Amino acid sequence: MPIMPRNRVAFRGLERLLQGIPVITSRDRSRMPMFVNAVRQKLRQLARPSTKESYERYFKHVIKFHGLKSPAVKQVARDVLPLLQDEPILTVVGAAFGLLASEYSEEKQIAIIVLNRNVRALPDDFLWRLEPVFDRNVFDWATCDGIAGRVLRFLLTREADLRRIVEWSLVDHLWRQRASAVAFVNEARHCRYNDAIIAVCGRVVRNPERFAQLGVGWVLRELFLADRARAIKFVRSHHQYMSREGLRYATEKMPAALKQRVLAEHACATRQPG
Repeated sequence: MPIMPRNRVAFRGLERLLQGIPVITSRDRSRMPMFVNAVRQKLRQLARPSTKESYERYFKHVIKFHGLKSPAVKQVARDVLPLLQDEPILTVVGAAFGLLASEYSEEKQIAIIVLNRNVRALPDDFLWRLEPVFDRNVFDWATCDGIAGRVLRFLLTREADLRRIVEWSLVDHLWRQRASAVAFVNEARHCRYNDAIIAVCGRVVRNPERFAQLGVGWVLRELFLADRARAIKFVRSHHQYMSREGLRYATEKMPAALKQRVLAEHACATRQPG
């Protein structure tokens, strides 16, 4: 049941919020559930049944949608983000986690935007706080990759967080394993974290699940641009684990002749006898 404002002033503030005028005070922490509910109300107002049907069909009904395209979701985020600007960072994190716990993709995406806009201020124990929320509420590639690419990526510069993200590759959880690889995608081409990338890939590649394999292939594709020899060596030494689809991702930016040679080697190495 929605949490109602304590008084008439707060109720007017919520009404103004739903009309696109952000109103909040840092003194009233109990209004964070109101923030979450206000986001939901705005999303429902803009939802389109045809978009909902299309997205849910594309995602094979793994996750629900209100029915907003990405530009509309971003606009909702812009409308509500000012509500959090004077709040303590743990209150902001709590609001984001409240949205991550939603069964709707658009709410999770707004949670990711909130965390991204505050990523430099996230507390040292943020990953410890995130892990149980992630494990319970991330079950689709869009949410996983959003967190990895828009939040975890920017925590790699913090040594303790870098180690912890690498350790996610050891966890028996598909989406944490994928996130541990995808977090490095935008950094790999800059020749950063090569040792960490190889360590993560060496673990995650042993998971035969499709989205684990594609996460490995994606980051190896970018690593090839920075460390060609190491990326090729990894692929050739892990033929027995890599799926054909994952390998196609990994070889996408290789020269055509090299790509065909690597794919042929994989075909020979994984061919069943008889």
